[in-house]
Amino acid sequence: MSHQSSWLDGAGSLVGDASVWINLVATGRAEEILRSSPVELVITTTALGELENGRAKGRQTAVEVARLVDAGLVREVSLSSADEAVFLGLVAGPTSLTLDDGEAATIAYALGSGTVALIDERKATDLCTDRYPALIVMSTTDLLLADPIASSLQADGLSECLFLALTVARMRVPDRHLAGVCDLLGPDRCRECRSLPAAWRQMEA
Repeated sequence: MSHQSSWLDGAGSLVGDASVWINLVATGRAEEILRSSPVELVITTTALGELENGRAKGRQTAVEVARLVDAGLVREVSLSSADEAVFLGLVAGPTSLTLDDGEAATIAYALGSGTVALIDERKATDLCTDRYPALIVMSTTDLLLADPIASSLQADGLSECLFLALTVARMRVPDRHLAGVCDLLGPDRCRECRSLPAAWRQMEA
């Protein structure tokens, strides 16, 4: 399959929601992925707090992300006062129209800083399309398939990273990437990925 690079080449930096970091850590190669990215990745203090809350449940993502922050591979960022106003507008109101704190902080920071938002959840991406059509929103899958990262991982490593993100973290793959991701995984591995749509898990070799 052809990989994607144009969006990453034009990005100043990327701000990842908590779910994105869960997916990247699940690959077992987060450090390599970050080192091969031509642009900086950041995480909001709010999203990092969500990961920290997972420690009580035995989840280790926060430990690994903290290590990556200490190593200078990820930068923790806070919301400005203007960002806070956007954040409050995204978390207050009916559940059907609002987001969790980490997603809201990621979007607010991206809007305020002109940063590309990395978000996987459909509700959040749909909301961005409706409210903030100028905001560039990409996914963990987009990042893994971007040329610099895919080239560093090579075909087998990319396939393994996708498989682990799908099976360990239950990563959501955007519809536009389903065919390419399933082609990389192959039918046998696709059947093990419960977060893929049933039709794609059942494809024949």
